[in-house]
Amino acid sequence: MDIKEIRRQNLRQLISDTLENKQFETQEKFAEEVQIDPTYLSMMLMLPSQKGSRSVSENKARQVESKLGLPTGFLDRVNDEEHPLCKSQITKGVIRPTDTSEDDLVIIPAYDIKAACGTGYTNQDELIKEGIVFKESFLRGKGLSFQFENTGIVYGDGESMTPTINHNDANLVDLRIKTLDEVISGKIYVFVANKELRIKRFFKNIDGSLRISSDNPDKSTYPDEIVSRENLNALELKGRIKWRSGDL
Repeated sequence: MDIKEIRRQNLRQLISDTLENKQFETQEKFAEEVQIDPTYLSMMLMLPSQKGSRSVSENKARQVESKLGLPTGFLDRVNDEEHPLCKSQITKGVIRPTDTSEDDLVIIPAYDIKAACGTGYTNQDELIKEGIVFKESFLRGKGLSFQFENTGIVYGDGESMTPTINHNDANLVDLRIKTLDEVISGKIYVFVANKELRIKRFFKNIDGSLRISSDNPDKSTYPDEIVSRENLNALELKGRIKWRSGDL
């Protein structure tokens, strides 16, 4: 999720609403009220792909809110009814629900892993299926970050990791784990190989190779795979699974 794009869309809507209800006669009057140069304001409203566009920074967003007497974070809210994370707000990289008074809740985005493996993937938002709410204390206890870029959810697909991970089980993934040097032997990881997103248990071998193992005891159907040290760069590590609807 691009917080600056969320702010841009919300700022456009805010200006439109204030002009429609006659709070301001023109966009220039809006700019004067929030003390932003009219030209710069127009540049903030431009699409990122347009020449001369400027992003809506943290400082500018808070400035607009302050000058108009709006709640802090108003421009950071996901208001699109079609978005899976509607009724949420991003604050310093953390997605929080806006329809509750509890302040210790975090929304973790759940991704469509099949879409991630297909062709044509260009936008992280396109992969988000929904969001699941967790308490901060729970995530902290699992050693997971609250920030949505660092923690995500993927669902089990298939039977290769049963009985540990079943088909459609929700799995919390530490997305900060990106290199094989960070791999702990015997833990479960999400990775891409041959354009396929997979969930397997990793074991480091003494010769530098890697054994990729399914937890399903049917080894005739789900045999272990050995990846030599020379071929490890064929694996793209996405993260380590820390929890799946229960402790691993």
